[in-house]
Amino acid sequence: MQFSNKQVLIVEDQRPFLLLLKGLMHSMGASDVVTKSSAEQAVSLCKKHKFDVIICDLHLGADNKSGYELIEELRTRRLINPTSIFILISADSARPIVLGSIERRPDDFLVKPFSQVQLKSRIIRAWQKRQFLQQAYSLIEQGECNSAIDHIESLLDSPSHYKGHCEQLLVELYWRIGQPEKALDVLSDYIDGKPVLWAQIAIAKTYLQLNEFDKAITTAKRTLKRNRFNADAYDILAQAQQKLDDGEKALDAIKEAIKLSPYSLPRHFKACEIGRLNDDLVLAANSSLAIWDLSKRSVHKTSLHWCGIIRSLLDVAECAEDKKQRNKYQQEALLTLQRGKFDEHLQKMDRDFDVDIFGTIVNARISAIDGKLIDAKRHLSTSQTMLDEKYTEVPTAFIPDSINVMYKLGEFDDALQLTSFLESRHDELDQNSANMLETQAHNARKSLASYQQFNREGIQHYQQKDYERAKASFALAQGFAPVNTGVALNLLQCLLQIVIKEDKAEMKLTNECKRLFKLIDDMSLKAPYNEKYTNLRDELSKYIGF
Repeated sequence: MQFSNKQVLIVEDQRPFLLLLKGLMHSMGASDVVTKSSAEQAVSLCKKHKFDVIICDLHLGADNKSGYELIEELRTRRLINPTSIFILISADSARPIVLGSIERRPDDFLVKPFSQVQLKSRIIRAWQKRQFLQQAYSLIEQGECNSAIDHIESLLDSPSHYKGHCEQLLVELYWRIGQPEKALDVLSDYIDGKPVLWAQIAIAKTYLQLNEFDKAITTAKRTLKRNRFNADAYDILAQAQQKLDDGEKALDAIKEAIKLSPYSLPRHFKACEIGRLNDDLVLAANSSLAIWDLSKRSVHKTSLHWCGIIRSLLDVAECAEDKKQRNKYQQEALLTLQRGKFDEHLQKMDRDFDVDIFGTIVNARISAIDGKLIDAKRHLSTSQTMLDEKYTEVPTAFIPDSINVMYKLGEFDDALQLTSFLESRHDELDQNSANMLETQAHNARKSLASYQQFNREGIQHYQQKDYERAKASFALAQGFAPVNTGVALNLLQCLLQIVIKEDKAEMKLTNECKRLFKLIDDMSLKAPYNEKYTNLRDELSKYIGF
């Protein structure tokens, strides 16, 4: 490898070590060496120039992007060539740091201090591998998976030092195109052969995709016997155990994976899912906080992850066994909300995000948790008006918790409409929020079905002018949708017809009307509802004193 014609970028915030690295590269023959002290500067530079070699320290300042985040951003945004190599370095050799670094898949990872000989040999080794696989990497970057597969298979037909790398890429490509059975064919020599670590993990992951969960567990356990610090094996155990409905073992496995390697976003998303499925909402809350911390400076940043912290804390509060615990998590949620007003990361990533509007939705959730449904409805109604006034289209970040409250209030039609709107956006919703909404929809399924049945019967009876039976059906519907606006208006409509027929309002009917008006008064209503409400109030006022 000739260093004289290579463009090198060094990213290091400690000036003495930055100068040392620059000197080492010059001594290897590199003449075009650029240095930057932050990942942010490196990203800006890589938008204009493509470097052959990037050497980056892991820790670049507490409030700045890390080496982790830099490598993800450069590759995700395609700011480096497929043949460029990225070497991550760190003075921290703690196991979680090393595992977290390896999971980002740099071309190599070096622990300080290291010699010039070590650095040079690692760069050369990584460069040669990238050059050998350059066409495959280019095809993968272009999304030409089938062409990449054909090319890699042709490389495997001739002897080389990179057989394992080729097989690993081939397996991942078969996963990507949804053909795990072909991935298993590639791995067949490793199933009962030499226990190569990457291959054993790949075999277990492939079994997961083939729904052969017992085999996935057996392979993962066999891997852990040889290497008890393998976080990937624990991930596989967690997913397989969950698929076999052994929630307790799934929780134990994912917690062990996080303990070993806590700097993985996919791992924390999986922890949120497994936590929610097994009612360990504290685990989901802790992982939601980790997701925000890991993503807020990265290419994965989104205000949804910040909202997820508050959402998960309120989930814990909602399921708390006593009032003290419920209040504790509600206060934590409100404190996080208050801090969000001064969070620079949140403001920079989404300047259009309105913390105050989200706070109104949060207050609606808290009121619903406390059983104050009318207050919850008022807060929710206010938030929806604020959203309509500020945005032409509701941002995704506000939707999951709005739907949550709608289900609690029995505003099923609005919840379904908003869910349908959200689904039309496809890739905008993060997995954590999607899991929460799926749980909410599942929990509300029976109430929704009963509400729809009785509301439909009520409409049929009303059309037949059987107002008493219509009233009884709408009352049953309201039992499953306690503050639903549509049902309240339908009941008022029935009461009006009964009053007109009897030409008077009994005390019981008067009180019932006042109760229903209380559910609607001072609420922001959709135009059709508002017109219906106004007409009913005007008509009933002839019989009932307000």
